[in-house]
Amino acid sequence: MDLIGEAKIEIAKFVSKQLNVDMSEVLKNITYPPREDFGDLSIPLPSIIKGNIKEKAKILEGYAGDLISSTNVVNIYLNSTLNVKNLFIKLFTNFDEEYGFEKIDKKKRIIVEHTSANPIHPLHIGHLRNTILGDSMSRALKFRGHEVNVRFYVNDTGRQVAVLILGLKLLGFPEPDPNLKKDLWLGLIYAMTNVIIEIKKLREEIKKVSEVEYKEKIRQLDEMVTVANELRNRNQALFDKLIDEINKIDDVETEIGKIIKEYEKGETELKSIIRKYVKVALDGFMETLSKLNISFDNFDFESDLLWENKVNEVLDKLIVLPSRINYKGVPAIDLQNSLDSDVRERLRIPKGLEIPPLVLTRSDGTTLYTVRDIAYSLYKFNQFNADIVINVIAEEQYIPQIQLRGALHLLGYSNLAENLVHYSYGMVNIQGFRLSGRLGRILTIDEIYERLLDIVKMKLKEKGGVMDNADEIANAALRYAILSVSANKPLSFDLNRIVNFEQNSGPYLQYTYARAFNILQKSTDTLSIDKVDFTDIIDEKRKILVHIVKFPEVFKKSVDEMRLEDLVSFLRELADTFNSWYDKERVLQENNLGRRIARLYLVKGVATVLKNGLKVLGIKVLSRM
Repeated sequence: MDLIGEAKIEIAKFVSKQLNVDMSEVLKNITYPPREDFGDLSIPLPSIIKGNIKEKAKILEGYAGDLISSTNVVNIYLNSTLNVKNLFIKLFTNFDEEYGFEKIDKKKRIIVEHTSANPIHPLHIGHLRNTILGDSMSRALKFRGHEVNVRFYVNDTGRQVAVLILGLKLLGFPEPDPNLKKDLWLGLIYAMTNVIIEIKKLREEIKKVSEVEYKEKIRQLDEMVTVANELRNRNQALFDKLIDEINKIDDVETEIGKIIKEYEKGETELKSIIRKYVKVALDGFMETLSKLNISFDNFDFESDLLWENKVNEVLDKLIVLPSRINYKGVPAIDLQNSLDSDVRERLRIPKGLEIPPLVLTRSDGTTLYTVRDIAYSLYKFNQFNADIVINVIAEEQYIPQIQLRGALHLLGYSNLAENLVHYSYGMVNIQGFRLSGRLGRILTIDEIYERLLDIVKMKLKEKGGVMDNADEIANAALRYAILSVSANKPLSFDLNRIVNFEQNSGPYLQYTYARAFNILQKSTDTLSIDKVDFTDIIDEKRKILVHIVKFPEVFKKSVDEMRLEDLVSFLRELADTFNSWYDKERVLQENNLGRRIARLYLVKGVATVLKNGLKVLGIKVLSRM
């Protein structure tokens, strides 16, 4: 039930008939006026009328129909006002608990791949935005009626995993410390191993550098030593054991390279060891993500693509493409001169963008991650018979994602390339804190969540709130903070500010729902349209009604355009309007039955829209705060 859509069609039909113009052209030009006194809907007439607008526009004045009560022309705009009574009757005659979840006409099979963190240390602030964007978009697409499959790509074959495995090998492949969270324990060993290797490498380089480079290398070494001391303080025995063992190795990079090559070949014993520790990391990840009610349908391992020869199959096809070139001594694909303007447009590649060559292998013949991503993209489309694959990846992967689409096109998979979507997001910035998983300096999602939970509990204690709700309020605060900002913009937030029960936060929306819910719970009236006094639907109450009516359209547009921040903004505006009205005017205490029933209907509408809107975002509504 999209009544605002029906109202738009009604006015579009009228204008189309009067001016003899295409109705679809009218529809696409209907907007919302900047001020309420201009009406509810507006059409910029120059977009549909050629010639003398003033004369032709006269026949558009004074229309009244079913959902439109009046029209008037102001300058170059045709403004329309909605019929409150008919709108109210139509809305609440067929109103149900699923209100607003408009299903798409043709559902699609969609894969959303998100989080996909390297299994070497805990999920940190850098992963938080990815995982919440991916989970919320998956939920939204499901509510829109699509068939959605959510996947996590496990990069278990790269250098970082090999560094971790080297550290574990030197420690005798120990079992996780029962006193530490599993992924935190792995992260500590990875950071220690990596920093010790970096220090060893820098000390060797310092012996060979020029005087100009010497100062910079010494600065880097000093920084590494500081980090090493921090890590040693966390577990002296572990650190000292690692430094002793690493210093016995003549060529650490050769040892790391052996691990990478043996695992890529599927060496049985190493395969079992690495998969064991990768599972330890994934168990830690899921323990963290369970706090945010996030789960996955499938975990895909990069190593499987290698062992099943899927990467080599792709490489063999790439190597023989006419666009293959030699670039800095290694094979590459010349994408810049292989994609014409039409293809660039279909693949969403900006005009004038210089696309660097897609390097296929390192000098030692091993494949690079973009080539593996090509194999994985084909796997995702085929595995789920997907119509669309959405990759939730940071904006810094913008060029590799373009290279990925370009390579798929050149390989003959143009349709897949066009339906491979990069859901890009800006980084999360925390002032005064430098993040580096490589060096062990990370702010984990667990730490963020625990700090946030403490703040929530403190505020609940101050307000005499329900402590059992603390986890759901913390989840709401985090999701709102992430989703309220456009994904492609950088994000910075303060934990104290995002737990604000009074305004602009997830807990604020939960509080508003609880307020509306409890009004309805306390009411003893039976709702009936026949009892409504429609003259009471004025000012903020009229604004609330129009807001409720707009919800299906906002939901559809937010999901289809992948702009969940628009849904967040809409819900906040509805909550603001509702709270402003309710602070001034009573509902249950209203003596006049007609006015009381009218207001109860509006409260019911607000509660339902908030509940369903928050459900899309992955936020649970609470009946008591």
